[in-house]
Amino acid sequence: MRSFPTEVETAMIGSQDRFVWEMPAFYRHERGKTWYFGLAVLSVLLIAYAVWTANFLFAFIIFLAAIILLLVGSQEPRHVLVQIGDNGIVVDGKLHLYQDIGSFGIVYQPPIAKVLYVEPKSTLSQRMRLELMDQDPVELRSHLRQYLQEDLDLQGEHLSDIVGRLLRI
Repeated sequence: MRSFPTEVETAMIGSQDRFVWEMPAFYRHERGKTWYFGLAVLSVLLIAYAVWTANFLFAFIIFLAAIILLLVGSQEPRHVLVQIGDNGIVVDGKLHLYQDIGSFGIVYQPPIAKVLYVEPKSTLSQRMRLELMDQDPVELRSHLRQYLQEDLDLQGEHLSDIVGRLLRI
């Protein structure tokens, strides 16, 4: 990833205005009392098993995961600005140049999934999942194909996204 002077990077971010939209930083699932009761029971059972097998690190990890799920689940997601232009993709003010992106894929199966996946070239960077909201996927796809390779093998959402939606996490 290249480093630019602040003024240049700010100008580049401002010029990425071909597609601009806001999306929530994460999807907030509606969880009822049953879900929270199930989380509590599962957490207690796993912690009891971990203590019984003297695996205290596992017990601590389960405890932390349950606390994090409770805290994050009560927060409202903040809105993130997404900009796509001729130099790259800007997500929440962070510029990702096309030369640093390996491929992209669009999953458009409304109302379940309207998602743009962006795979970085670096194995140290994580895949970006961008909700398309009201963007035209055909127009966005034709724009991105000018600069990036499309992942044509991507037929649906990634398994981690499906599992997260089903478990409401």
